[in-house]
Amino acid sequence: MAFDKYFRVYLKNCLNDYDLNIAEGMVLLSVREKERENEGENIDRILTSEPETTQDQLVQELHYDKSVMTRTMQSLEAKAYVIRAVNPKDSRSFVFSLTEAGSAFKAVLMTIMTEWNAEVLDGFTPKEIDLMNDMLARLAQNAKTACNRERE
Repeated sequence: MAFDKYFRVYLKNCLNDYDLNIAEGMVLLSVREKERENEGENIDRILTSEPETTQDQLVQELHYDKSVMTRTMQSLEAKAYVIRAVNPKDSRSFVFSLTEAGSAFKAVLMTIMTEWNAEVLDGFTPKEIDLMNDMLARLAQNAKTACNRERE
């Protein structure tokens, strides 16, 4: 089993306790990060900028297909983690924001991620971790370049 498969199994097991699946957990983290980026902006900037988080943005960022994202957002809305509103810039789409429950869940996700990192990095030196991070960043950049080349 590949490393990413082990991560998905770990994340799935952790999220089961909260009646969430992996896609729902990733969406909550992504929406929260987008909201955090917008915190502290003045009202003029908010009114003239693009909506905080649209379903299409989530599809692009998380690489899920649209039907999976639609079901995921409906489920999160039913579980009261997100609120859906019509996009003021495009009435054919929706804008999503976190409820208090959704915002509070970020702490749970951060704990899960911290525990995962502690487990998988056990026995590595800080120098080895830095080297691995550099190599993985280069690997990710090469993969992104290859994917973009395939689209052209």
